[in-house]
Amino acid sequence: MNYFFGIKSAILDSKLTIPRFKNRDLTKKKYKLFQLEISNQMWEISKLDIVDSNSDFYEVDSSIIANDKVFFLATENDVLNFRDNNGSKLRNMNDYSDTSPDYRANLQVSIKDGGFSSYQSEYPYSMVTKRGGVISSLSSLCSKSADWNVLFLKNIYELPIHEEFGIYFVNFKTKEVLKKEVGVTNFLNEIAIEKELIEPEIFLVTDKYIGVPVYCSIQNKHISFEHTHPPHEYIMSKDRFGTVSQLKKEFNEIIN
Repeated sequence: MNYFFGIKSAILDSKLTIPRFKNRDLTKKKYKLFQLEISNQMWEISKLDIVDSNSDFYEVDSSIIANDKVFFLATENDVLNFRDNNGSKLRNMNDYSDTSPDYRANLQVSIKDGGFSSYQSEYPYSMVTKRGGVISSLSSLCSKSADWNVLFLKNIYELPIHEEFGIYFVNFKTKEVLKKEVGVTNFLNEIAIEKELIEPEIFLVTDKYIGVPVYCSIQNKHISFEHTHPPHEYIMSKDRFGTVSQLKKEFNEIIN
């Protein structure tokens, strides 16, 4: 199962497009679009009848998108079962969007009187149940020549909580924390990235919670919008997970 998210920002507009079909199957119209948000320390589910849809896609515009909301495809029975089981913890309601090749939604960001860019917007259920930390390179996806660089860090956690966690910008060479911000779970966190932080030896690191880091660079109203992969995706070694584990240990020693 996948969850989907959008971006609410003072600078950008966003639109989320979610396929109603599977890449190896026909559209099944019994799968409807729902949204999740936290209310009174519980998960509240709403069916989105007001979104635009055609035979193939749901389109969620900026009037519906909020940084504390997530969206998902499910049947009415999936949602009833979730509510019958108290609804206090996110569950893997169905496997409709578990596909090979990977199921993809599209998140488009745009700037008024300027350009636009798009990226996939899936948050796998396998990440929802996990805690841990993120390590992400800044220099590979940010631009020193841009007028503005920003990190959007989306966390979705299984419990209906807004808990703070640390977001650090760490110089791995000098073993220094150059900047610290506070993130919030079950929220899309927006953090400006200063140009002096865009160096090969400087990394984004989080503690306690993981998430999806997405980077946006804007220059002359043109936009670059990209995500970063987990570090083991960049390591060509049989022991890449052991290497990443050692890296995380070293970063944790710096931030703690």
